[in-house]
Order: sequence, then C-alpha cells, then structure tokens
Amino acid sequence: MNTNSTIVPYPENEPHARSERFFRNLERYIADEQKSDILYEYQKNIVHDTARFLGAGGQRGYIEAPTGTGKTVLFVTLAEAFGYQDAMPPKILVVTPTKDLVRQTQGGTRGDKGFAGFAPDLSVGTFYSDTPTGLKGLEAQVTITTYASLPKLAAMPITVQRQDGGLQTRIVNQINAKFDIIFLDEGHKALGVANRRIIDNIADEKLIIGFTATPEYNASRSLATLLPHLIHRLDLKEAIMLNMLSPVIPVAFAAPTSIAQKFVIGALGEYENKSLKELIYNPLRNHMIVDIAARLIQAGNTPIIACIPGDNMLHPQHIAEQLSERIITLPDGTERLIRAVAITSAVSAIHRQAYYAQLESGDIDALTYIDVLTEGWDSQRANVIINARPTRSLVAARQRMGRILRNKPDGRPAIALDILDQISSATAPQVSMADIFTLDTVKSGAPIGNANPQQLEEMTAVIDELSSTYQPITHVKNLYTQYAALLETLPQLTRGQAVIKQEGQVRTFASAYRLKKRYNIDSFMLEYLHPNVETRQVRSNYEAVDAYDEQQIHQRIAELPDSGQRGHGMMVGSKKYVNLHDLAGIIQRKYNRPDLPLAEFDDVVRGVVTGKDDLIFTKRFRARTHRGVSLYTAQTMIEMNKAEMIVTRIGYMLQEPFVG
Repeated sequence: MNTNSTIVPYPENEPHARSERFFRNLERYIADEQKSDILYEYQKNIVHDTARFLGAGGQRGYIEAPTGTGKTVLFVTLAEAFGYQDAMPPKILVVTPTKDLVRQTQGGTRGDKGFAGFAPDLSVGTFYSDTPTGLKGLEAQVTITTYASLPKLAAMPITVQRQDGGLQTRIVNQINAKFDIIFLDEGHKALGVANRRIIDNIADEKLIIGFTATPEYNASRSLATLLPHLIHRLDLKEAIMLNMLSPVIPVAFAAPTSIAQKFVIGALGEYENKSLKELIYNPLRNHMIVDIAARLIQAGNTPIIACIPGDNMLHPQHIAEQLSERIITLPDGTERLIRAVAITSAVSAIHRQAYYAQLESGDIDALTYIDVLTEGWDSQRANVIINARPTRSLVAARQRMGRILRNKPDGRPAIALDILDQISSATAPQVSMADIFTLDTVKSGAPIGNANPQQLEEMTAVIDELSSTYQPITHVKNLYTQYAALLETLPQLTRGQAVIKQEGQVRTFASAYRLKKRYNIDSFMLEYLHPNVETRQVRSNYEAVDAYDEQQIHQRIAELPDSGQRGHGMMVGSKKYVNLHDLAGIIQRKYNRPDLPLAEFDDVVRGVVTGKDDLIFTKRFRARTHRGVSLYTAQTMIEMNKAEMIVTRIGYMLQEPFVG
C-alpha cells in the first residue's frame, strides 16, 4: 500500500470560464478580508491555496485536514466566497456521509455551526431520503445531500408534458443539470464503486473539491486517484502543535494474554469481525478495559471506548454493563456508580443525541461504541479514547482519534490509549499511534503538543498508576506503515501463483491456499515438506504471505509413501490410521457443523498430537498427464486412537458456552 498520495502538479492550461469567475470572486473576498475575524490562520492559508488552485486552472482537487480543525466552516466560507458579489452566484452541492451531518452542516440558528451560523445570507436546501424540503431543496443556492442519495440525484426520473399533450419521462443527471460546484465532505466516502462512477460522470467544467482527514482510504483506494490535485495538507501533529487541537498523550498497554492472535484480513484490508470474536469473550482483557476506564473516570476524565464488532454488538453492551457496576468516589467523599452507555447502530438517532447531551452535561461518564462515533460527532467533554478494537484501517484509527481532540474548555489534554494484543507473525500488523501521527516511533506517556504543566502532571500520575498494574509498551513503532512499504516491494499473487524470474529462470511459487486446493496439502503436511522446499514472500491483497516453489512441492509429494485408496483404515505396522481430511468430514456430519472452522480443527489436532508416530504423511495417485507424468495428492494420516480423542474434544468444545 502506498501511504503517500501521488500529487499531480497544477495544470498549466487556462482555467475554465466558470472557474475563472469563481477565482475572481474569491480574490475579491480575500481582498475585502471577509471572515478574517472568524477564520484561523491555517484556514486563511487554505483559502489562499484554493485561489492559487483555481488560478492555475484546477477543476478537481482536495484539501486534507484532521478531524476537528473546522472543515465545515471552511467549505461554508468557500461557498460564500465563490459567489461573492456575483450577480449570478454559482449553485453548490455539498455531499456528506450521514443525515446527521446534513443537519449539522445546514445548522439551525446563527449560533450553530454550518451555513446558518457562518453564512446566514445564503439560501440552503437539503435533499435526502426523509428530507423536509424534497425537490425544493435543489432550487437553493446550496443543497446539502448524502452519499446514499447521490445516485438519486445522478439519475432522477423527470416527467414533462410533450407538445401533443402527452407525458414523457426521462432520466436526468441533476448534478450536471443543477450545480456548478460540488463539495465532497469526508471525500474518501466517494471512493466506493457506485459513488466513484457518479463523480467520474460529472461534467468536466464542474468544480469538485474534496475535504478529508484520510485521503488514503485503503491500499487500493486513494482520493488522489479521483481528485488528483492536492490543494492543501495539514497533518495531525501539525494541527496539535498549532493549538488547533488538544494536546494528546499516547499510551499503550499490552493485552493480558500470552497467546498470539491470528486475525484474518478481509476484502478491504481490515481485520474480519469473525476473527476478532474471541476477544469479545476474553474475561481478562475485558476486566482490563473496564478497570482502566474506571480509574480514568475517577481521575476526572471522560472516556469513549471503541469495542469489538459482531455477535449482535455484545461487546460494547458488556463493557458498559461491567463499567456501570464500578463505584467512584466524588470530591465531597460520597460514592456513586459509574454511568456508562453503549452506543450502537441499534440505538435510534433520537436516543443517541440524548445520550450525547447527557455526556456533555456530565450525567453520563463514558460511552462504549462500535463505529457510530467515527463521523459527525463532536464532544467538548470526551478526552480519552480507549482503543479496545484492533484495526488495520487508518481511516478508522484517525477518526477515533479525532473524537477526543477538540480543545476542551478547561484545557485538559487528551489521552489516546491502545490495548495492544500480541499478534502472530503470520498476521498483518494493526495501526498504532505511530502510524496515525506518521512518526517512526511514539513514546508511551510522552505528550504531543503543549499541555498545561499542572494538568500534565495529574494525567501522568494516573498513567503511572495504571502502568504499575498493567504492562506498558514504552515505545510503539509504526509497524503498519513499514508493512505497507514492504508490500509494495513484493511480487503480486495472482490466482494463488506468483511467477518470479531468478537467475535467468522463471519459477512459479504457490500460496498455501492453492496447495490446499490443488494438492490437498494441509498445514501439517506443509510443515513436513517445508524444510525441503524454497519459499518466497509475495503479496496477497493486503498481506505478505509465504509462497512455495510449486515444482519442488510436487516432487516432494511424489517421494512420499503411497497410501493407495485406504483413507479410513490404513494399517502401518500394528497401528491404524485415518486421513485427516476424511476425519474433518466425519466430525462435520456427526455434529451437523458444516461450517466447522478449519483453524479450530487444526488447533485441536495440535493439542492431541504428541508423538512422532501420531501423524504420517503419504500420497495418493490422482492422474497421469499426456506426457506420462504422474500427479498426486497429499494425504496426512492420524493414528486412530488420536482421531477418536479429536472427535470427543470437538464435541465438548461445541457444547461449551463462551464466558465473557
């Protein structure tokens, strides 16, 4: 994955006539010092850089700035500036991720954020599924919509009366028909297949500007591929050092387990929810999360806790319930229970807003959540994020961080706390604080930004107390970034194979998955053959995996003893053996579990196999090629008594309930 956008130089051509008009309006706006008393210095710099972008003929560009640095007021200002003193001001479409953000961007009063607060003279309408204005919103100077509603705007049926009096319905792209300028809030949301197609079909003369904290959405989706010109970049550390965001203290503790976790990487490069499931039911880990949160609350902090998804959103509910059973002592010496609430997609928007208000007023001490707080939620009180969910998404990690970095009225610094699980060497590393801040290493407990000395001392005392109970990780490295750089150097795996030219020879290396499908090679057989087979690291989507010389693999299989067709009762000396593959099928039928995870089956086998004769490795004839070459499949055989133990153990395992 390339974590740096490819920045295309500004074009040398003359700007389009419309862009020229917007450029002149913007120049007048700057010269008249409009909003100079409202905008931060960095926001004024962005306005100037936008003028430079337009003056150079730019039509497609994006602005990168961290969450919490005032992107809303920025595009409200630009919307006002592009039509400044213009007899026919441009029509602007603002696209946001959620309906909550539509309402936040629109604002309601002059005291609000959004257009009502910062540009009350502009007419603003909305268009989304349950919009109160409907099609009337398209007639305003500014229309705010959602990415979910974008397809409706791009292909809207319009019925008109023909000259002969009949009616005719045709599909109209209202984005092209109605608007001159498109603002993409959280612009990385435009990188999905459907939205990207819509953006690509917007007429060339339209001006499109994206606003994002995370232009690199994942390994294959970068905003620079859609909007090629970077107008301005402000990174997270710079924003903190400029006091635009709260100073933050990164802290990392090792999860209380010695077992290396094997997380599966999904289609978009994130850990699959199913592979994280075991963490939901880890009592030691959950106790650690609850205890850390309770101690931070006792010290006057307000944490939000990012939890593990899956199993009907059990984890945030479970953590909130346990946290609500803890007691804290108030300054006057009285005691009370902690008040924690789980925020999930199952909680209605009305109730979520009520909980947010209670958090701000101090009636709620902590929130646990899954994803819901990542966008469109701001807090002047929440100052701690506990990352209890491992992630490989820079977008999610930066969004989580952004939730706590608003400058607090009392100047209290933020704490970003990672629960770091031990991850197996075969699993791609998670995003760390070092990756978020684009640093090589982050020292745990060392503040980033200018924290108040007295408050920093108080925070450090709490962190030191936690470090006496839990194992701190003193230096956190940017392993995710290093891993991404490694992937760029590796040969790509295509259909399970990587063709590598080496010393004048072309060699084919195959993944373990291909070997399993083609030769029936399970993990035990692969370990047995591995010492005599050359391997290479290759890239499989978002992971670096070992690939094996396929020709050598087949040669090693051909050298194995022949098992013939005896899969269910092969005798070797006085011992009887059964094929492991057949054994797995027997277990699936016996317990009616066709979805029995292979990893669980392998783990049980490894727990049972103790002697060198428990497993033997054989081959079975498969076919003969037209050139007379014999082809074989591998057969891992297990001693029958051990096989019976495996069947029994899996039976017990399937009956045991999980304990949280």
